[in-house]
Amino acid sequence: MKVGLQFFSVRNSLKADPEGTMRKIAAIGYKNWETCSFNPDSPYNYGLDMPLDKAQALIKELGVNIIGCHLLSKDLEPENRAALIENLDYQAGINCWNPGLAALFANSLDEVLTYCGYMNEVGKLCKDRGMRFHYHNHHHEFLQFDGKYILDIIAENTDPELVDIEIDTFWAARGGMDPVALIKKYGSRVTMIHQKDMSADAKVNLLEHLSSRQAPVDREELNKFRKPTDFVEIGTGIMDIQAIIDAANEVGVKYITLEQDMTLLDEIDSVTLSMKNFREKYKNLDWE
Repeated sequence: MKVGLQFFSVRNSLKADPEGTMRKIAAIGYKNWETCSFNPDSPYNYGLDMPLDKAQALIKELGVNIIGCHLLSKDLEPENRAALIENLDYQAGINCWNPGLAALFANSLDEVLTYCGYMNEVGKLCKDRGMRFHYHNHHHEFLQFDGKYILDIIAENTDPELVDIEIDTFWAARGGMDPVALIKKYGSRVTMIHQKDMSADAKVNLLEHLSSRQAPVDREELNKFRKPTDFVEIGTGIMDIQAIIDAANEVGVKYITLEQDMTLLDEIDSVTLSMKNFREKYKNLDWE
């Protein structure tokens, strides 16, 4: 399993200096990139903020791989399909492996099922371009509709041939789940994981305070105990990252990708420290 970086970790640095930041993260050792939209004022807000030919040249020069990109739920909606196709064509042009849906906040079971249909459609569009497609969890997918976890509903109503799962282990824990057990449960359906670390002072399970785990839940109530200080760099918190690495390797996950949602450090200092600890504290990672 190889180490990657989700661009959300350095989103402010990217917006200020896209190419300079990309050169810095490549020099730190992050050669597998999962992009995100960070500059809404750009006509190329697909994660690299530059025309396709320039992006292709930079990727080749730096020797990096584009392993994924994150889309918003609105991007999947039929009325936005033309813009989505433009995005996916760009992703295919930079050899992106696995675009995905960053999050779905649904108000009903029917809405979840509707978006499952959209995910299957977009999965087919990705497959036609030689790519995969995935869904990425937060903690709210471990709320329930009719007694069933939202993530299970998504998994059961999307085609495994078209839609993968990207397990965010931090957010799974904050949804009251055991990340290792969750990785094993979904097995080969999990193609990537997101990793960060959790402060010893953080409230681990953010769903404990809810009167019910039945969805929908007001987002303000859902995030009531979420704080910037909950997030710390790899190897400096309480998560058993080696157990996660071992479980992910066991089921064939291809990438463990740092996604530092928040940090008290400078963004570049933050991802530098996480890379140092990935290399020094954990085994069974592929650095080739």
